[in-house]
Amino acid sequence: MEDRYEIRGKIGQGGLGSVYRGYDKRMNREVAVKRIGQAADQDTQSEGTRQLLQEAGALAALQHPNIVTVYDVGADEDGPYVVMELINGRTLDELIERAPLTWPDFKELAMQTQEALIAAHELNLIHSDLKPTNLMLTWLPSGKFQVKIVDFGLARLVQSQTREDLESMEAVFGSIFFMPPEQFERTPLDARSDLYSMGCVYYQALAGRYPFDGMTGNEVMSSHLDHRVRPLQDVRAGIPRWACDWIMWQLNRHPQDRPESAREALSFFLKNDRMNQETPLSSGTPPTAPAGPPLRRHAGPRPPAAAQTPAPAQSILSPEIGAPPAAAPQPLAPPDGAKPSVHTSLHELDPAESNARRSTTPVKTVAPVATAATPAGSAAKPNRIPLLIGTAASLIVAGILVWFLFVRQGPDQVLNDLIATSNLPGASEVAIDGASLDIALNALAGPLPAARIQEIGRVLRLAKPTDGTDTDARIAGFLADRPDIPKEARVVLISDVLAERDNPAVVPAMLALTRSPEPTVAVAALRCLRKHIGSAQIGSAQFDGFLADLANATDSGLRIELERMLVDIIRRDPGQADAFLRKTGEARDSTLDQDMRAVYKRLLDAANAVKSR
Repeated sequence: MEDRYEIRGKIGQGGLGSVYRGYDKRMNREVAVKRIGQAADQDTQSEGTRQLLQEAGALAALQHPNIVTVYDVGADEDGPYVVMELINGRTLDELIERAPLTWPDFKELAMQTQEALIAAHELNLIHSDLKPTNLMLTWLPSGKFQVKIVDFGLARLVQSQTREDLESMEAVFGSIFFMPPEQFERTPLDARSDLYSMGCVYYQALAGRYPFDGMTGNEVMSSHLDHRVRPLQDVRAGIPRWACDWIMWQLNRHPQDRPESAREALSFFLKNDRMNQETPLSSGTPPTAPAGPPLRRHAGPRPPAAAQTPAPAQSILSPEIGAPPAAAPQPLAPPDGAKPSVHTSLHELDPAESNARRSTTPVKTVAPVATAATPAGSAAKPNRIPLLIGTAASLIVAGILVWFLFVRQGPDQVLNDLIATSNLPGASEVAIDGASLDIALNALAGPLPAARIQEIGRVLRLAKPTDGTDTDARIAGFLADRPDIPKEARVVLISDVLAERDNPAVVPAMLALTRSPEPTVAVAALRCLRKHIGSAQIGSAQFDGFLADLANATDSGLRIELERMLVDIIRRDPGQADAFLRKTGEARDSTLDQDMRAVYKRLLDAANAVKSR
């Protein structure tokens, strides 16, 4: 290898091994060199190397603009390696952690990735590890982004996880959220398995959360196997309903209920996009969880014509305690310093040019006509008597309403009316005053069925104060002052209410809750806080505190969420990479716990990757 390729530095490390920046001295070009991880058993390593060299040759034949090109494969004294084109771009997970994709950007992503899958599947190549970190985006000189899928087929060649491995999220960190159910069941994978994983990627890119989530690896696996997922149209507004159904079609539990191929999936996408220009949009307002056992929605047959909507996924509509929605969708833009894209319609004309193109025809106006009661040239004097009568009448009506609501109706009826309002079709807000808000909050202090907690949570999520009450501050204060609130209600108030309302004023309260003795409450608070990383309140200044919390965490779910928080902070503040490396290295050296040392190693890898950019 040294005769041809010169290694110039480490780029990063992933589940399949380490990636290095290299230089091909024979072809005079920069390349990426991936060293495949080695097995502990020598016989297993030898067989894996043989299989890699035999089968990876097929990857070199896969030439497609949306798939990273493999130039060479080989093995030396350090084990097998793959040489591929070097991509200067960013991974999809780095882009969508800032904000979900807009509909135009998602369309481009969907079409390019489906084109790539068609090309690979035509050669019987299955990726088997599709996830946002394996989708690289780079920008062309015109400003248009280009998707590149990396590691195509390599995961299948070196994968050796057992079911026990899969139950530990640390063993497949980042992959388990996108694995098809058949991969957990250790049954053969095919093209439809890649479609499922890509559907999970699409869901996260639009919703800002995983479709299948959990506090532990075992919970995530069960979420896939039991197919507990909210329909995309219920968690992301503004996306055509046919597109939401198209994504959920790929997320069906059983392969036979998904598209037969990427060719079929892309065909339906393109035809529906052409034929449904004026289409209903998703509402983004999740339905109230049903009382009793969750309801299952079955897939049914695939649509026979393009104008029909693809069959929706078999989904269980159950409350989800997942990652909070990200910020408002934002369009992807070329890197700083690049010329603006010629493809986007978001670039406006500058004001001078815009004014020059406007019509210069004067606008006709109609002058007001003076009435007999108002002599020309004089101002009309308002009659104050009707104004006073109207004000008094308004106060009387308001008093009657208050008496009716709180004397005649009582707290239970007030709460039922609020819930009924929130359940109206298309409801986007619920008018509420301070007294009604207290009724809703106090109801959560007692034992309630999960469905009722979800109903109240929806009311509070949509609450719009009518009397100047600071709703978010009142909810945060309620959480702080009432430690007797049941855990389930606390999690809903954090995950489904405050995280959705996205008010940075609640950050101090959430920071306090990250040290809750209830791990699920602490996890919910951390997920709420991750939206505000990079703000004045959450950043490198909190790194030490979260690192100390990680060292003391005994719950695996809390440990995972703290690791995610620390990785996000590292990525958002590359200027502190050296400090992050030093502090994390000290934490690693202070423990003999192998699991914790593995966690610290991932943090060190993240800091090194940021530093090497």
